[in-house]
Order: sequence, then structure tokens, then C-alpha cells
Amino acid sequence: MDQIKFAPGMDEAGLHVMIADIIKGNLAAKPQRQNDFNALNGSIYMQAEDANLNMTMVFDKGTLTIHNGKVGNPKLCISTDSGTLLNLTNIEVKFGLPYYFDKVGLEVVKKVLNGGLKIKGLLIHPIMLTRFTKLMSVR
Repeated sequence: MDQIKFAPGMDEAGLHVMIADIIKGNLAAKPQRQNDFNALNGSIYMQAEDANLNMTMVFDKGTLTIHNGKVGNPKLCISTDSGTLLNLTNIEVKFGLPYYFDKVGLEVVKKVLNGGLKIKGLLIHPIMLTRFTKLMSVR
């Protein structure tokens, strides 16, 4: 059974598929991240304001279902432009944690501080955000 699937009736195109492919590729290339994937339980809503894209990723301990739009009451809500959203894949992971002290990491922190990247639930669900960041990182 595929661990990553799309909700019934969802158009499998665009950024939705790209995000799914990034996560699939990372799980294949970095098997140690499977533990983070399996530990995720809850939903994450992502919105790329400039691309009129919004999606909800529902993680259920080893499976991910991607829905179009906002579904339910997500634990994390990430809102930014599509370029920043894709740039999150370039955050380096060092010693099992996202590294925010290089050029890419500092740019992400700067966007959070100036409101260009909004993460609702950041302080309430930091472990979920860390696990998700590791799944998204191609580095």
C-alpha cells in the first residue's frame, strides 16, 4: 500500500504533486526519516498565497493523505508565497534537526519574523513542525 495518496476526486497536478514527490523522494533517499514520517499524527495546512494554492496534509502514523483546500482543524497552518514554500525544501538537517544558521535557514527565520512566512501552531506543535521540516528537506 502506498503511504502517500491523494484524497478521492482531487486533481493530481501542480504543487500538491510536487510536495508529495519531495516527501516520497526523501523517504526513499533518506530511510532514517521514515521514523519522523511514522510519528506524524495530525494535519498540516499549507497555503501559497501567490499561486492560489491551499492543501491539507493529513498524517496518520505512517500514511499521508493530501486534500485540496483546508480540511478539519489542522495543528499547523503554513502560509507564504510559493517560492518560500519550495525554499523550505532547502533547509539543511544537521544532527537530526533543521539547521537555521546558514543562508537558507536564516532567510526562513527572517521571513517568519517579518511576516512573510506565517506558521500558526509553531509554538504549540514544535515537534510536529520539526518532523515535517525534516521530511521536506532535500538536504
